[in-house]
Amino acid sequence: SSCIKDDMLRKAIESDMDNTDEGQIKPSIPSVQEDQPPWRESFQRVIRKLTLTQASSDAYDDYVALVGRGKEQGEISSFLRAAIKGANNSCSDGSTSSSLFVAGPPGTGKTVSVCSVINKLQQEQVEGLLPDFDFFSLNGMEMRHPFESYVKFWELISGHAKDRLAPEVAATKLDRYFSGTFFKDVPRRSTIVLMLDEIDYLVTKKESVLYNFFDWPKQSFEVQHGPRLIVIGISNTVNLPSQLKASVRSRLGSARCDFKSYNVNDIIKILTNKIESDSPNYKVFDKHAIVFASRKVAAVTGDIRKALQTCRAAAEAVFQQVEKGTRKDKPGNPIVTIKDVQMVCREKIGSVMSNAIAFSTPFQALILVSLGALARHSGREMGFFDIGELMTKTEAVANSSGNLEYTPAPSFHELLEILIRLAEARLVRLHTEKSTSSSFRCSQGGNGGVWPLITLNVDECDIVSALKNTPHSQLVEKQLSGSLF
Repeated sequence: SSCIKDDMLRKAIESDMDNTDEGQIKPSIPSVQEDQPPWRESFQRVIRKLTLTQASSDAYDDYVALVGRGKEQGEISSFLRAAIKGANNSCSDGSTSSSLFVAGPPGTGKTVSVCSVINKLQQEQVEGLLPDFDFFSLNGMEMRHPFESYVKFWELISGHAKDRLAPEVAATKLDRYFSGTFFKDVPRRSTIVLMLDEIDYLVTKKESVLYNFFDWPKQSFEVQHGPRLIVIGISNTVNLPSQLKASVRSRLGSARCDFKSYNVNDIIKILTNKIESDSPNYKVFDKHAIVFASRKVAAVTGDIRKALQTCRAAAEAVFQQVEKGTRKDKPGNPIVTIKDVQMVCREKIGSVMSNAIAFSTPFQALILVSLGALARHSGREMGFFDIGELMTKTEAVANSSGNLEYTPAPSFHELLEILIRLAEARLVRLHTEKSTSSSFRCSQGGNGGVWPLITLNVDECDIVSALKNTPHSQLVEKQLSGSLF
C-alpha cells in the first residue's frame, strides 16, 4: 500500500494517544515546572543529545542495556567472555569459537551494542575479573581500498603508524604475527579482540581479505605461545555468508547474532529517554510529535538514526523560529509539535527535486526505483553500486513490471546517458575515483572500478511520495512501497 497522508496519520496518533489506556505505551515526558530552566538551554541540550555522535558515545561510555537490544547484547557478551577466557587458556581444540558474525539492517544498534559490551568487559578486566585483552576496531567503509585494511590493522597492532607499508607487506607481517613469529619492535599481546565493522565493503573479487581476517583467529589458536585473535564481523547484509565462497564461510564459522529493525515502541522509548534525560524539567517535545516521528521511521526502515535526525531537525527549526521571532505558537514557551515534525519530513526533499522526480521519463523512473530497491535489499549503508549491478537490477525490475514502457531495459550506453542527466538534476551522485572502495563491488573492476559508482541523492520515501500520483505509481508501489504506510 502507498504512504498514508501525514495529516491522516497525525489525527490517528492524536486520537490514539488521547484514548490511551494505562497498559499501553505512554511516553512519560515531565510537565513544565515553575522552576524550569530557560527553554533556550533545554533546547540546546536536547539538540546536542540527538546527534548521532552523542548517541553512540552514550552507550559506549556507560554500559546500558540498550532498548530492544538486551538479548543481542547478552549474546555478544557471552561469546566474548568465552572466547577471551578460552584464548587465555590456550584452547586449541576448537571448543571455543573465535569469530562472531553480527548482521542486521543499518541503524539497528549493531556497532553500539558491541562497543557497549566491550566497554563493560574492559572495566571487568581492570577489576581483575577477566583476563587481559586489547581491543581494536576497523571500518571497511573508511578504507580507500579493501586491501588497506591490512595496513591499518598492522599499524594498530605494531604501533608503527608512520611506516605506511604496502598492503601485501602488511598482510605478510600479520600472517607471520598470528603464526607465532616474534617481532622485537612490536608489543607483546596475549589476546586481541578486533571489531571489523562494515565488512560488506571488504569483499573483493577473490574474497581474500575476508578470508584472511577470519582465518587468522583459527591460525592463532593453533599456536601454543603467541597472540590470540578474536574477530567480530559486522555486516548490513544479513545473507552475506551465503554470497561468499565456501572457504570463506567456513572461516566465518556458525556463531552469529542477528539484529532486527527497531519497531515503533522501541523508537518511542529511545527518543523519549534521550529527550527526557537532558531536559527533565522542561517539555521540549510534545508526546504526539515523538510518536509521529517514530511511526514514520519504523514504517520505512526502522533505522534509529533517521529518527534521531528527524527529531533533531524539528527541534532546531523551532529553536531558530523563536530566535528569529517568527514562531507564532507559544514563542515564550516553545515546544516541538507534531506539525513541526511533519514540516521537517516534507522539507527533506524540496519542491524542485520532487517535481524532477514526478516528471521523470519511464527510463528515469525505472532507474530511480531500481536504485532505491538495490539500496533497500542490499543493506549497504552508503548505497554505492556499480554499473553491472544497476543494469542487472533495472532489467529485473523492467521485466517484472509488465509494462512495455520500461522494456527493453536501457542499454549500457543509454544507462550512462540517463545517469548523467539524473546527476545534473542532483537526484543521483556519480563517483569515479579509481582508488575508492565505497562500493561493495568496487574491486571487481580490476583497477578499482573504471565506470562511475552510483548512489541515490534522495531518500527512498521521497521517490515513493513523488511518484505515487504519476503513471509510474504501480512501478514504485511494487518495488518500494511494501513496508511503507
